[in-house]
Amino acid sequence: MPAERASWRTAVLVALFFTALAAIALRQDANWDLRNYHLYAPLAWMEGRLDGDIAAAQLQTWHNPIVDIPFALMVRAGLGGVPITVWLAIPCVLGLYFGLRLLDTLMPAQRSRARTWIAGFVLITGAAAYPSTGATFNDQFVGAFVLGAVYWWARSQGRRGPVATWLPVGLFAGAAAGLKLTGITYCLGFIAAALIAGPVRQLPLRVGALALGGGVGAALCWGPWGWYLWREHGNPLFPYFNHWFLSPDTVPDAWRDLRYLPKSPLEMLDSPLRLLRRSRNFSEQVLADPRVLLGLLALGGWMWLRRDRALAAVAGPAAGAANTASADAVAPAVALAAAEHNAAALRWPLLAFVLISYLSWLLIQSIYRYLLPLELLFSALIVGTVSMLFAWRWTRTAMLVAMVLVVAPTKHPSWGRDPYRSPMIEVRFPPLPNDSIVLTSTDSPIGHAVAFLPAEVPAMAIRNNFMDPQRCTRLQERVERTIAGHAGPLWLLRPEQVDYPAADRIALYGLSVGGTCLAVEDSLAEIELCPLARASFKPICTTEK
Repeated sequence: MPAERASWRTAVLVALFFTALAAIALRQDANWDLRNYHLYAPLAWMEGRLDGDIAAAQLQTWHNPIVDIPFALMVRAGLGGVPITVWLAIPCVLGLYFGLRLLDTLMPAQRSRARTWIAGFVLITGAAAYPSTGATFNDQFVGAFVLGAVYWWARSQGRRGPVATWLPVGLFAGAAAGLKLTGITYCLGFIAAALIAGPVRQLPLRVGALALGGGVGAALCWGPWGWYLWREHGNPLFPYFNHWFLSPDTVPDAWRDLRYLPKSPLEMLDSPLRLLRRSRNFSEQVLADPRVLLGLLALGGWMWLRRDRALAAVAGPAAGAANTASADAVAPAVALAAAEHNAAALRWPLLAFVLISYLSWLLIQSIYRYLLPLELLFSALIVGTVSMLFAWRWTRTAMLVAMVLVVAPTKHPSWGRDPYRSPMIEVRFPPLPNDSIVLTSTDSPIGHAVAFLPAEVPAMAIRNNFMDPQRCTRLQERVERTIAGHAGPLWLLRPEQVDYPAADRIALYGLSVGGTCLAVEDSLAEIELCPLARASFKPICTTEK
């Protein structure tokens, strides 16, 4: 079997095997984001609930739901956790596959089945990759698109023209950013790479093709949702960057999460070192991962080993063999020499991509989960560089030692999992009287349950991480007018363990729990529905006429 065919088949097998193991060990997803918006947002958009509901899934109500539509439809159809997890695991398979194929592209001379299996284990066990396998975070989609783009670029270098190379890269990168805005950091990395990835005379073609592809990819994956946000709220990124768009539906704020950003240049420089220590410096949950530090060192080592003097060790024998043997005998050696030279040509563009992507991540987000594409790339570089350093002796032993040194210190965050069940998610509300309205006042993630309310019953948030009765916006005014003018029953949907600081805000509207709360059958959360009593109240955000 030709080496190239054996390489991709092994990569497919390894990606499937380790993804399946991770999905079995982790069980079905039950993370905070799923309980808040990954189910609610796509169903509410498709079924028209967004027109009547207000911020039922908090700030995340307006995250792009397009990539979650297949998941939401499967839940609505009553499918079990196993088939839904299979769907959610597909981008993980693709990310691992592209990472392994990229490994063989960057270090072709040391390609082996053993290296592929070892690298596959290092890739899947990252602090970002493993916990998000089969989960609704969608970081794996970004990882698959970004690694696919890097692989296409690496394979096309020297074989295809600038347009054929960089247009697909732009499509993949634009799609990643369109589906999840956190992917924008890798778009910046690709721009940096395109600036130096070839002759200066081809620069306009490279950048132009990348921009065109990026625009098309973003339009396809963000456009329909962005148009909806523009039409409804006057901000295509609503609520983000509202200090630019000034939609009256929220405050003029960027709504950025600044908790994890470095506070000084020193914190930027020592971020790889801080990731060695178990902490919450880069995540809500405790994590640690040496891949950033070791990956950056491996990148430097790979670039040093790819220098022209080292390439002569491969190219020289290939050229000599061509003069003494038949064409069939020397073809593999010549192909290997060409692959080595192609890898060498990627040195500086790949460095630019990694550094700009990493620095952009540090300055824009610093949330470790969003670093998943670079985590996969770093994992491949670590194993590949070790295979080059020990190419002539103890290769497998060295790679196994490197695997242990990378995997052992890794601390995976726990995002929430449940045993597999069928249906995966099930919510049953007690019968509600006609003309009911459900209110929420909690920071807890209960948006998923709202998706199971009767279509004629709207859900409106009084207080959560987006709404606040003491912060007046047009959406807040709409809630107040609805409560003041509604003659039918009002209900409070809340966790059974009451979130008192948020729940007490209902008193500002003259509301109080006025009877026995009814249990809601919910496979993801313990929640209840409480009847509300009303008293007169002084308007907060509107003026009675």
